[in-house]
Amino acid sequence: MKIWIVDAFTDRVFTGNPAAVVPLDRWLPDATLQAIAAENKLSETAFVVPTGLKGNYQLRWFTPTTEVPVCGHATLAAGAVLLSEMEQGLEVVVFDTHAGALIVRHTPEGYTLDLPRRQRSVWDVPESVIAALGNPAVMDGFIAEYANVVLESEDAVKALKPDFAALNIAVRGPRQGCITVTAPADEGKPYDFVSRFFGPGVGVNEDPVTGSAFADLAPYWCDRFDMESVVGYQASKRGGYMRAIQTLSSVRLLGQVAVYLRGELDGAIARLHNNPDAEIEAPRRKKRRSRKVAQLPAIFEEPMLPLPGLEAPPAVEEAPPPPPTSHPAPPEPEEPPAPRIVVTESGVG
Repeated sequence: MKIWIVDAFTDRVFTGNPAAVVPLDRWLPDATLQAIAAENKLSETAFVVPTGLKGNYQLRWFTPTTEVPVCGHATLAAGAVLLSEMEQGLEVVVFDTHAGALIVRHTPEGYTLDLPRRQRSVWDVPESVIAALGNPAVMDGFIAEYANVVLESEDAVKALKPDFAALNIAVRGPRQGCITVTAPADEGKPYDFVSRFFGPGVGVNEDPVTGSAFADLAPYWCDRFDMESVVGYQASKRGGYMRAIQTLSSVRLLGQVAVYLRGELDGAIARLHNNPDAEIEAPRRKKRRSRKVAQLPAIFEEPMLPLPGLEAPPAVEEAPPPPPTSHPAPPEPEEPPAPRIVVTESGVG
């Protein structure tokens, strides 16, 4: 299995929004897909499987913690990988997704992505959400794909330091814990509006560049500025730009990509028995040896009688060694030699 890591909505690596793209021959178990996404530790991992029709693929997106219903930057990254590296003869790729059919095209300016345009409704931003964002001055609010909060200035958006745990509780609805904050750009900037996206509800506290959020923001700012297309800048730590054109039923996003990594996953990941939820198996070891005293056979349990003439000699008791002393013992005195008696012959008178 091959893997690409692509920085989307940027023309250079280490900026934009990184996404992993993993083409598959067939779908793996959901637990395995989620484990791969968790191991990648990127905001999104996109998995694509061919449908059998040329240029048509099924597409699913996973954050490190859950599957999501739509993702813009990972769709753009997946389309760029297929069009530029896997099927270079194609100019258009169609993805079948939970959000419907999504189309990516290769153009001289980069890649375009068509996302569905959601109906926008006015939203009275609750005090709990404002407090979780750090109590900024809110100018407007609306609901589309996500909850959206409009602030007065670019600096106000950049200065936000939200409480992510509180935000995850305060933002309710089908996209719980996901919210976009936006404002008009300062005068003289090369973009029309600025934004940030917070998604603690899907395990991503702040997303670098969010295509699906731009699909909410582009129609709003086109209406506010009376323009057919707008350029937005997502003011995350990595940052990224996106141009958007609204139509009656969709929002067309234009962006570039930069490939950071081309690699390969280990083939063992695709095995059916590979279950990331199973307990880790310890390496096999040899069976421990018993420390019990070996028992003799029954024939050796009774004492044997000694044979005649083979009795064991009596044990000789040895004298114990002398006690240790710090001075050598004096030598014992030698006995004088016995007197020598000499017998001679003598007469008797």
